[in-house]
Amino acid sequence: MSPWLKVMKVRSYPKGCCRFVLAGTMVLATLIGCAQTPEAERSEMIPTPAVTYRFEDVPIPRSLAIEKKESFIYESEAIKTGILVYGGKAKVGELAHFFKENMAIHGWKLVSNFERNDALLTFNKPGWGCVITILPTRMERAKVEVRVGPVESQ
Repeated sequence: MSPWLKVMKVRSYPKGCCRFVLAGTMVLATLIGCAQTPEAERSEMIPTPAVTYRFEDVPIPRSLAIEKKESFIYESEAIKTGILVYGGKAKVGELAHFFKENMAIHGWKLVSNFERNDALLTFNKPGWGCVITILPTRMERAKVEVRVGPVESQ
C-alpha cells in the first residue's frame, strides 16, 4: 500500500476487484433490461413507417431540404395530398425556371405563372392540381411551398 493511501486512510482493493464489480454491474443491468415487456407496451414500441414527405411526380431541386415541422401530408388508399415546405440556398428566378422545365417532364401542365420578387406557379394534370410558391428569405436563400391536391373534372 502506498504511503499516501495510509495517510488518507483509504482502503486499497486488488486490481481485478474493480473490474469484477464493474462487469457484474453491467451483466445485472443487461438482465434487468432484457426482462419480458408486457404485450401492450410491446405493440407501442413497434416503429411506424415514416412519411416520405415527397410527391413522386413533383421534382425538387437537390439544393432544397424538407422542413418537416411546416409540412403536412394526408394519405389514404385513394388519395395523397398535402403541403410540403422546403428551404435552401437558391434564387427565386432559378427555382421558377427549374419547376417550369421539370414539372412538364412529369406530366404537369403550367396553368399560370406570376413572378416578381417571389413566384407563384400553378400546374395541373388530369384530376390533380399543384401550386408552388417560391419566397425569397435571406442571403440568397428561398422557401418553397408545394401544395398538391385533387381537382374536380369538368
